Amino acid sequence: MSGKVALIIIYNHHQHAGNIPALEKIYGGGFSHIYHLVPVMPGFAPLAHEVGSNVIPVHGRSYCFQGYIAQGLRHYFREEYTHYLFIHDDLLLNPGLNEENFREYLELDEEDTAFLSDFYTLHQRLEWIYTAEAYAFKGQVAPLPPYEEALEKFLAHGLAIRPVSLYWLLLAWGYYVHPADSFSQKIALLLLWLKTVLRRLVCSLTWPAGKRRLAYPLVGGYSDIVVVPAGNIKDVCRYCEAFAALNLFVATALPTAMVLSCKKINTHQTIRMQGRYRWPGKTWQSVRSQYDDGMLSSLLGNFPDGCLYIHPVKLSQWK
Repeated sequence: MSGKVALIIIYNHHQHAGNIPALEKIYGGGFSHIYHLVPVMPGFAPLAHEVGSNVIPVHGRSYCFQGYIAQGLRHYFREEYTHYLFIHDDLLLNPGLNEENFREYLELDEEDTAFLSDFYTLHQRLEWIYTAEAYAFKGQVAPLPPYEEALEKFLAHGLAIRPVSLYWLLLAWGYYVHPADSFSQKIALLLLWLKTVLRRLVCSLTWPAGKRRLAYPLVGGYSDIVVVPAGNIKDVCRYCEAFAALNLFVATALPTAMVLSCKKINTHQTIRMQGRYRWPGKTWQSVRSQYDDGMLSSLLGNFPDGCLYIHPVKLSQWK
């Protein structure tokens, strides 16, 4: 194949590097250019000599794995690549997606269009446990655009940066119950919703007014699958490196770096195919039992229709 996309798989821990041969087998038929970002511990020898020169040793906490993306740039960057597709090692792509049709799957009609599953303004997501960290974030370093320039980029994506109000602190999201969910799952969702209400009530009592305004424009989002156009990859990496140095959580840092760098970003709201995080009314154990008692080949051969990816799929739990 002569694909122009690099598939880059990110690992949380060097012990997960044992999955590299399986992932190479899963994706090797569809992608000609695959790289693995594997964190290594002090004194732990890089794995490249064991599994291939496309294994890139990186350092740092997986909490800030945007730093892995920045560290690996000099190893996976090629002038001929038009896009860089980053996925987590426990995210399973639709087996029909490959280097020839990935733009069709993700509806990347223009060369400068990126993809991020979702991003959202933080003043509307008070139930997210990392929102408080974002509002406490005070750092800004030279690579990051000045506040006003960053704000303009956010507004261009339709993202408002507002202070947290008492209204948002008290208003919790409603909870969605699928008709196929069992009674116990419906109760669990109700309890989760009540927990959200309680968490916001606590916030309303404990957050002083001075902490209810972002010191720098930030956005939250789902970061286990990202597509970056070649023209934006260096800016994304520069901002990722800055946020990693400031110890900002990846699900805030990577979406923010994308918003600051990319002109257009497709999400699940703008494309037809959707990712899947759970099957309504089913546990992961019951799902595995449907596929020849946990055969990965059966899952790949009977992938759900219209599903872009499944996450998480722990390879150690599949045969």
